[in-house]
Amino acid sequence: MSVIPSIATGSTVAVVQYAIGPLKSERAYWSRIRRYIDRAVRQHVKLVVFPEYLTGHLLALHPTVSNAEACEILHGYTDAYMEHFSAWSRETGLLLLAGTHIHREGAPAGRYYNEAFLFFPDGRIERHKKVHLTPEEQRAWPLDPGDRFDVFETPLGKIGIQICYDIEFPEGTRLQADRGAELILCPSYTDAAAGYYRVRNCSQARAVENQLYVALSGIVGSMPDVAQVDAGYCQAGVFAPCDRPFPPDGILALGAVNRSAVALAPADLEQLRLNRTEGGVAPFYDRRPDVYTAAAKR
Repeated sequence: MSVIPSIATGSTVAVVQYAIGPLKSERAYWSRIRRYIDRAVRQHVKLVVFPEYLTGHLLALHPTVSNAEACEILHGYTDAYMEHFSAWSRETGLLLLAGTHIHREGAPAGRYYNEAFLFFPDGRIERHKKVHLTPEEQRAWPLDPGDRFDVFETPLGKIGIQICYDIEFPEGTRLQADRGAELILCPSYTDAAAGYYRVRNCSQARAVENQLYVALSGIVGSMPDVAQVDAGYCQAGVFAPCDRPFPPDGILALGAVNRSAVALAPADLEQLRLNRTEGGVAPFYDRRPDVYTAAAKR
């Protein structure tokens, strides 16, 4: 596992390129996740962002199953998932976006959701259900979509969550930005380069048009015998507007393609506010909703 050096002192956000592969035991799985957290602690990080389908790695411990069976298997790990991440957040003082976890709400005939959980050191837990299910998730998985775009108050500022495909739709991030979001967390799982670049390019677009930060994490590695999470393609990153005081390309950090890594970058709210007041352009403020509404009615 490599750690990409911080581009500035006081880095606060770590995005994880989580490596899947063979697993010997459930204990080995939790130990692997803890190693990523320990590396973040040593780098004085305040927030760690794990990828979508993080607990999907646990399917390596089971024989080949259908997607419906996989959902119920993963639901069986819910208590352990909540307990581990709650304890780690309290112990380390870190905010932990624990990727996403498929779980069931209600009785055995209840609904399954692909949901992200944000753990706070004081025990608080915030949640975001994936709103935009991919065509495959709609067709082949027994998943229900979420219907909210909340914004969460944190010590790092106001945070919104967009799960993978969610980021490809501008409306959700704009709703969160209008409610004060300054950092968007995007846990993703893409199994090919095309999917990755859709999510990454849209992450950068959301950063530009809303003048905020986007932190993108993802899965790398392969599990050929696990149909649900068989391979991952990712270059995790932290993105800002392509305007002063940020780099011209808006890239604050990038991992190495398809390697297990933790990429680090600052999410300095003063720089973000400077961009919003003194940047060369102001797309967040220069919108023309009156024109958009009128044009839509023509």
